Order: sequence, then structure tokens, then C-alpha cells
Amino acid sequence: MMKITGVKCELLKMPLPRPMQSGSSSGTKGGPVGHIYMPLAIIKTDSGITGTGYGWTLLGGATAIRCVIRDDFTPLLIGENPLDNERLWTKLNKRLQTVGRTGVVNEAQASVDLALWDIKGKAAGMPVYKLLGGTRESAPVYGSDGGWLYMSVEEMVDAFESYLSQGMMGIKMKLGHDDPKIDIERVTGVRKALGDDIWISTDANQKWDYPTAMMVGRELEQLNVAWFEEPLWCDDIPGHARLADALDIPIAMGETLGSRYEFDAYIRADAADILQPDICRVGGITEMIKIVHMGQVAGRPIAPHHMMESTIQVACGVMSSGPIEYMPWISGVFSEPMRIEDGQMFPPQKTGLGLEIPEDVIQKYRIE
Repeated sequence: MMKITGVKCELLKMPLPRPMQSGSSSGTKGGPVGHIYMPLAIIKTDSGITGTGYGWTLLGGATAIRCVIRDDFTPLLIGENPLDNERLWTKLNKRLQTVGRTGVVNEAQASVDLALWDIKGKAAGMPVYKLLGGTRESAPVYGSDGGWLYMSVEEMVDAFESYLSQGMMGIKMKLGHDDPKIDIERVTGVRKALGDDIWISTDANQKWDYPTAMMVGRELEQLNVAWFEEPLWCDDIPGHARLADALDIPIAMGETLGSRYEFDAYIRADAADILQPDICRVGGITEMIKIVHMGQVAGRPIAPHHMMESTIQVACGVMSSGPIEYMPWISGVFSEPMRIEDGQMFPPQKTGLGLEIPEDVIQKYRIE
């Protein structure tokens, strides 16, 4: 029986390829954010197989995530069989349930869970997406790192045209100014520049109250926007349900939800038309595939949020449709870029997650 012999945790501070600013995420003085924090869990086994997983955070909690992995999870993992990922996920989740069912604990759990799936794939001699079921060999991708609030319409259009020239299915831009009329003007400008046939989605990052979101939603419908993402605070299930019922534009939701139970509450309330689980915020692959299956049963399209390098494994492993969000925030960590051809993203063909992080990269970006 394979056993875990060691768990090493690193914390990286990675510069973003383009500063970000959204309705809910900005720097200490309200400006763009230039870095992302990336906790790593590196799990060693007595068979010689090593697995690497990661989480992510922008505005806080990075050192806390590292402490959870190092101080709380590591003692629970030593001596365990890494192939028992379902049992270990439950073990870790229950142990820290009273101090965090979402947020910091989930990010730490995702790092461990991804590392365990990396080991599992390597032990089986298969990419993880094949281990999960190999539903498809690629997924359509849309460009999402080019519509930040600080960018002018001209700057956004330049960024979006670079994505569209690669054959991507479309683009996503941010909403969330204090005056929503500014957002409507920006979407109108982008729509005019790109044309009526281009797929455009929007993301408000929980910015508004119900009346404002309703007004913005009506305007977005006239602009043929594909979806209206996170218009209200993520805990406001009744508000999202009212919007979903009143608006024709689909309501997309889920990047800040932390478990299958939170997604279930949205599904039961008919509060989200499109589900967007974040693989790190829900605690990894083990939980995410449950959310995908729940969405499939409920007839809700799945459009995973962020972290494309690992999300592609789930998107191709168990999803027969649905796009990947192109956000190259951590691409500089890995030795090989993600393969994108004709607007389709392909999962790595190496065993496990197929993601290699060179030691010199870890040393360059690690923080104490």
C-alpha cells in the first residue's frame, strides 16, 4: 500500500500578467491589484511519486492557507494512502469544519486534493481527465483577462481582439462602477467595436443591490449579453432568484460559493441559470465533480471559474459541454503553457495533472 511520507508547503507571490480591478477586488487604495498569492502543497510518497497541488488568493489569507496545510492537514496525511482521495477529503473537511467550511480552509484543502489527484493520475499512468472519465478532448475557451474596470474601451477592445484572433468563443468584461451608467456605456462601446455577433458576457462581482441589478440587467439584454454574473452579494439567494425570474438574460453564479450544499441551495431556489464553481474555492476536484453532476441533473449549464490549468481536467473529464475561462494569472509558474488551438483548450497529456513547476520558479517567487 502506498503511503504519504511528507507534505511540503510553499507560498508564492506571482506578478499578474495584467493588473486586475473588479467590483469586489482592488488594492488597498481602490486601485488595480498586481499580484496573486499561490499556496502549494507538495506531497511525497514511499513509492517515489510526488504530487503537487495549489490554491490561490488575491487580497488576503495567503499565510493562513499555508498554516492550515502545514499545521493542521499535514499531521492528518502522514502515513495515509494517497489514493484514498475521497476518504481523505472527508477526513480533512470534517476536522476543520468548525473553523471554516469555506474560504481559507477550502483553499488549503484544494491544494491537498489537487496534489492527491496528481498522485492518483501518475500512479495510474493517466492524465486526470482520463481517470475521471475522458468525456471530451478539449473545451471552448473565452478570454477573461482584458475587461478590468480601470481599462478604457479602447484598451479592452485591443485585449479582446487578441483573444478573438486566437479563435476564442468570446470575451468577458467587468462591471461594477459606483455609477452603473458607466458600465452600460462601456459594454455599449465594446459591443459597437466588436460587432453584434461576438459573444460577450459580463461580471459585476457582487457589486449592486436588487433595483440597480435589475436596471443593469435590462440594459444588458438589449446589448445581447450572454450572461450577467454575480450581480448581487453571493449570500443573497432570494435576490438572485428574483432576478433570474424577472430577467431574460441568464444569471451566472458560483465563483464565491464553497460547497455542493451552497450550490444546491441556489439550484433549489432557481437562483442561478449557469453554475460557476471555482476548483480551489470549493476544495478541489473531489468536490467540484459532485457540483458538476448536481448541475447536470438540474439542467444547469456549467462554466467553471478561473484556474484553467486544473479546471480543464474536470471540464474534459466529466463535462460534455461548457467553456473554460482563459485567465493566465498563474501561467508563469508552469514549465509548459496550456495548449490552445482554434479557440479550444486541451488538457495536458502527461500523467496526473500534467503540471510541472520548476524549482527555480519556486525559489524566485516564494515568500517566507
